[in-house]
Amino acid sequence: MAVAIDQNKCVGCGECVQQCPLDALKIEDAKAAVDEGTCAECGACIDACPEKAIAL
Repeated sequence: MAVAIDQNKCVGCGECVQQCPLDALKIEDAKAAVDEGTCAECGACIDACPEKAIAL
């Protein structure tokens, strides 16, 4: 399982992408997207998201 990104809250700032130690996140179509196979659910992106758009 991977983190869930609320696309309605995500503003595509990229803070989560910068904080992910496994490069499991990227910006696609101006929103964050997660590679579920790479995500280790470490929570770094959750803490980094200023919009609180990411959850486990």
